[in-house]
Amino acid sequence: MAAVSQILLIYSLTILLSLLVAVLIKGIVVVSGWLHRRPTEAVGTPAPPAEATARDDIAVIAAAVYAMAGAQRVVHIEDVSRGRTWTASGRAAHYASHHVPRHKH
Repeated sequence: MAAVSQILLIYSLTILLSLLVAVLIKGIVVVSGWLHRRPTEAVGTPAPPAEATARDDIAVIAAAVYAMAGAQRVVHIEDVSRGRTWTASGRAAHYASHHVPRHKH
C-alpha cells in the first residue's frame, strides 16, 4: 500500500509541475505579445478589403517572410498546376537512368 501511495504522490507532483510549466509558458507568451505590440496596431486601424487577389496573397506572404526571416527575395512564383509535365518527364528520365544495363570494366 505504501508503494501505491508513493506512486500517486509522484503522479500528482508530475501533474502539478506540468501545470506550472504550462502557466509559465502562457505568461511568457502574453508578456512577449505586450512587448512586441506596436503603437500603430491601435483600435483605429482600417480593416482590409473583403476581396483579395492573388497579388494581395503574394504581398502578405512576402511580408510574413520578411517579418520572420528578415530581408529575403522572392525568386519565382507560379501556379502549382503549371510545370507538372516538366516535373513528370524529369522524374521519368531519372528513373529510366537506373534501368540502364551496366557494363563491367
